[in-house]
Amino acid sequence: MTNPTSLDSRTPNARDAPVRPRRVLTVACLGYGMLVIDISIVNVAIPAMRDSLHASLATMQLVVDAYVIVLASLVLAGAAAVGRFGSVPAFRLGIGIFGLASVLCGAAPNGSVLVAMRVLQGLGAVLLVPATLVLITDAYKDPAKRAKAIAVWATVAGSPVAFGPILGGALVSEIGWRSIFLINIPVVLAILWLSARHMPHGEPEAKKERQDIAGQLLGIVFLGSVALALTEGRELGWTRPLPVAAAVTALVALAAFVVRQRTCSFPMIPKDLRRAPGFGSFVMVGLLLFLGYYGLVFSISVFLQQVRGYGPVTTGLCFLPSALPITFMPLVAGRVNAKHGPMRVLVTAVALTLAGGLLLVFLGSEAPIGTCAGLVFIGLGFGLATVPQISLVMATAPPHRSAIASGLLSAARQSGTTIGIALLGGLQTGDGIVAPALAAVAAYLLMGAAVGLAARKLSTQTPDRTSSETA
Repeated sequence: MTNPTSLDSRTPNARDAPVRPRRVLTVACLGYGMLVIDISIVNVAIPAMRDSLHASLATMQLVVDAYVIVLASLVLAGAAAVGRFGSVPAFRLGIGIFGLASVLCGAAPNGSVLVAMRVLQGLGAVLLVPATLVLITDAYKDPAKRAKAIAVWATVAGSPVAFGPILGGALVSEIGWRSIFLINIPVVLAILWLSARHMPHGEPEAKKERQDIAGQLLGIVFLGSVALALTEGRELGWTRPLPVAAAVTALVALAAFVVRQRTCSFPMIPKDLRRAPGFGSFVMVGLLLFLGYYGLVFSISVFLQQVRGYGPVTTGLCFLPSALPITFMPLVAGRVNAKHGPMRVLVTAVALTLAGGLLLVFLGSEAPIGTCAGLVFIGLGFGLATVPQISLVMATAPPHRSAIASGLLSAARQSGTTIGIALLGGLQTGDGIVAPALAAVAAYLLMGAAVGLAARKLSTQTPDRTSSETA
């Protein structure tokens, strides 16, 4: 039987030539790069969009949040669709939806239409995120080569931290805010053309497993309610009706989801994936990693501008010491990962992030040099952790569960970002950054505990299986 996410098929224009992994990686990274840069590039254009569309600040906040909430809410459902219909069809459909939404965003006559089209962009993204990682995982069967490919993918994922605001600022100032959406069009056309040439064709064989529709809906309600409660609670206040109602809904949906997964004969998160040694712990590592970093970015940004009196440009420069390692360290991590193994690299990354958090606790509030020093270590740890964390998540998952595994990985990271901004941002005080830095240290300690727990579970397996999964 044919695996629906397999890349061993042939293209109709070159049936005798197998699909080349490097070309698949290039197309997947182009699509994913367009997706992730759209998250950071919009923030720079908010003032220009507000003036042009005569929209309220709340509407402009929704322009940012709508995309993030849809992505966080539906990424697991998107992963289920990738697993059922195949990564290539899902990738192309996601690209098409994202491109159409970009055109409509660029032509939006008012703020309400722009928010609606950002929701549509998010719908395209929920297919693209899991599909790209499944494409790469299926294309690279050798663990060492896969680690290097994931390093390239992770570099693409980290590049908007350093370069997204710069590109967005240049486009807005020289062409106008609509250009940040319309620039996606030639990229979308190029990706569709390249995918037609370098990705497998043909209808994938449908999976025979039944789909847990109720579980998917409960997952959507839970993740969406969490994202809504945290984003709106930060803006409106934690005791306001909307955040409280969203939080209660999230708790009820989570309880129902857990019961459903335990009693359903075809759960959304299959039993073999839940029981895979180390899988859950490695997913939790991603959540805690993103929680600590993006929570600190938000807290320190507020501190530098409101307490230190820095302007946006100076504040941005303060984050370069962490943004640059996050962008380029995955390439180093891919090589080190292949040589020394992902577990050793991940342990080193945890130690670096923990050292950075402690520097921020003791020096971050006193002088800019202390803030930058802490961010350097955290950036190094973050960049170093990305490749082994992804590799271990995908390696410990059963091969036929790669789609839902990538969806859980993405959901955990997105949830970590949202929780970190709300939690650490709420701890920020006018006197310094000690409280959010301590919270980040706690997150990094928990991250170390998760790595240790995963290592213990993996050690109970047979040596051959352990080495093959985590090489």
